Amino acid sequence: MQISNETIHILKNFASINNSILFREGDVISTITSAKSIFARAQVAEHFPKEVAIYDLSKVLALLSIRENQEIDFGNAALTISKDNAKFEYFYASKEVVKGAPEKTIEVDDFFKFKLTAEDVGMINKAAAITEAPNISITCKNQTVMLTVGDRKNQSANNFKKTIGTGLQDFDVFIAVENFKVIPDAYEVTVSQRKFLHFQHETKNLQYWIACEPESVV
Repeated sequence: MQISNETIHILKNFASINNSILFREGDVISTITSAKSIFARAQVAEHFPKEVAIYDLSKVLALLSIRENQEIDFGNAALTISKDNAKFEYFYASKEVVKGAPEKTIEVDDFFKFKLTAEDVGMINKAAAITEAPNISITCKNQTVMLTVGDRKNQSANNFKKTIGTGLQDFDVFIAVENFKVIPDAYEVTVSQRKFLHFQHETKNLQYWIACEPESVV
């Protein structure tokens, strides 16, 4: 089988969340941080034939990028990546060492929803880099919902703000900037009463669940 460029793009993003991954049989790939702060899941074009554990996903992706249109075979003990008469072998890790992400999705309520464009996501990333802000907050006060990239412990710190909608109930949730690892694209975002943000890609079956910090109030 071959891995499409789109799936490789998703896998590169997943490697930034957790560099180890458990591929399960089927067309769904998923990953989760060791702290369970980020859970990501995507349905892809490929059908993976068996369950295998990869300890260093970035190395596998590097092998796939060396040449185009390489064939991947999921053997009993290793991945074989080949083209013409040359091949790489990458041996699987123990499934006890590589902990897989949950097989089921996490139920999402409809407490508050809003949309982010690809430009919005890019701006959040740029603002966080420029201001060196540690937090991304979504706050509803006086029926105005505001997204803020800033330092919640320093009110005079540089920040970025954008009004994203109106709400009927006050809330104040925030995540760590280091956990904002979504692929820059358009999403519908849900603020959950269970204190997480859910990102549903606008056109792809790609989702992220990002845990809010404990001090969040919903």
